[in-house]
Amino acid sequence: MVTVKEQHLEWALKHLLKYSHSDFFPRMFEYSAISHNWPQVRKYILSQDLNDYVPKTASHYLAYKYNRTFRIVRQLEPIDSLIYTALIREVCEVIENYRIPESENIVCSYRIKPNLDGNFFPDENCWKTFTSKSEELSEKYKSGYVLICDITDFYNQINIHNIEGLITEASKGAFKKQAKIIHEFMLNLNPARGSRGIPVGPKPSIVLSELVMASVDNYIKTFATDFVRYVDDIRIFFSTYSEAVVALHNLTDFIHSAHLLVLSGEKSKILSTKRFRKESLRDEEREANDTVLAIANEQAQEKLDELFNDLPPYTEDIDWEEEYDKAFKEILKDEHFKLLSDTYSKLFSKSLETKASTDFSLLRYILIRARSYRIRSIIPLVLDNFERLLPLLREIVIYLYAVVNDEVVTRYKTEFEAVLSSYYMNLPLVNLWIARLLSKKCFNVIDLPNEYTKFLTIRSKSIIALRRQDTTWVRSFRGKMNDLGSWDKRAVMYASSVLPLNEMKPWISNIGTSDDIIEQSISSFLISKKKSSE
Repeated sequence: MVTVKEQHLEWALKHLLKYSHSDFFPRMFEYSAISHNWPQVRKYILSQDLNDYVPKTASHYLAYKYNRTFRIVRQLEPIDSLIYTALIREVCEVIENYRIPESENIVCSYRIKPNLDGNFFPDENCWKTFTSKSEELSEKYKSGYVLICDITDFYNQINIHNIEGLITEASKGAFKKQAKIIHEFMLNLNPARGSRGIPVGPKPSIVLSELVMASVDNYIKTFATDFVRYVDDIRIFFSTYSEAVVALHNLTDFIHSAHLLVLSGEKSKILSTKRFRKESLRDEEREANDTVLAIANEQAQEKLDELFNDLPPYTEDIDWEEEYDKAFKEILKDEHFKLLSDTYSKLFSKSLETKASTDFSLLRYILIRARSYRIRSIIPLVLDNFERLLPLLREIVIYLYAVVNDEVVTRYKTEFEAVLSSYYMNLPLVNLWIARLLSKKCFNVIDLPNEYTKFLTIRSKSIIALRRQDTTWVRSFRGKMNDLGSWDKRAVMYASSVLPLNEMKPWISNIGTSDDIIEQSISSFLISKKKSSE
């Protein structure tokens, strides 16, 4: 009998509670219930023989890409996410040791250093390393050329059969059994696709993608020493154009023959170093910080001008440089929030001005930072450009959820209604995220939505019913729960917490007698939570 390791399963729970199950989906309430009932859930998972275990087929959605096409993203069942995370946790350090050493500053993405908090990766800004190394190499090859390569639909095209062989190779045969288990698990997650594709979104998939790219890195090292990579974005530097052409030919052949992967015809190209420096070397954080300092300088100068205008004529006993420094520091210290608010608003607006090419990287950076500081100055820009910003759907919703309150939703009621009435509400993943946003209690102030038909799934409707404390909607599912799919059934169970304890308890206790460990956990969790609140 082969099972996941208990210590790795414990680590997997920490990971999923803190870092969520996917980069593309809202957080799931199921993990709180699992945590509450962890001794029983752990016992259940550890009793599963992975030689026979078959994960449930992952549900799939389509997420916007920056170029406004779509990528397929998959959401695993909670138990499968725990097992997947635990399996990859066991082999992740072997995979890291198989990669080009971090000290060489070649492979910059997602260095694998699992910590006690459940994170596979350190908090270091690896993108900075990627850009600085690119700058260093472009300086070395000033008159040369850069081969830029990007793999088409990378995660969804990864050959699962190769993963087994690569883990075995990386571990020198020590993890051959684990490699086979992971191989079978991955095949069963999406049987319709056969041996192609790993789930897009979960952090364990990043580890597996880096394993595949390690094989590509090792091949590149056979003909080039000056290259750098971030995920599937590869930059190889050469002295001559002919060298770059031959390298492109050989690399295209290798990734197809060895991994059945294809380079993107749109993104893969050979540029002169001069053109590369102009088009590709950007640092969004530095750009934003430089703008903050520039505006601070401008405001400090304005304060200095005010001081100058208030002085009597012929004053000579003022150290202007000292006064300027004083004003500058005062602005950065005392008006930091306003300064950031004004700056992010200007940067956000500027990034939206160019209709042909939206700077999503900078916009994403601003949304993340604005959420951290609870800056509301960009709310109107976000709502007025919601459709255009859909490739940043996750960041938009997380930002808005963090900053909206009764006053904000009242002020922007018309804009929120426009979002709810838009055509893109018919796109399942967009619909799911909008439901997440509108689950915040402050939307009760404007009664939005005023009907459930705007939402495509019972799961989405259930979190709105929970927010509205709609007991009638919840009661309508009495006697119908077995007609629902697992995701919707669990959501209605969760929404049943709006009912009085003496009504909710017998209903969900009965559901909790099923063989489904997640339903058992939700039942136990809700009853305990309800008792403690009454």
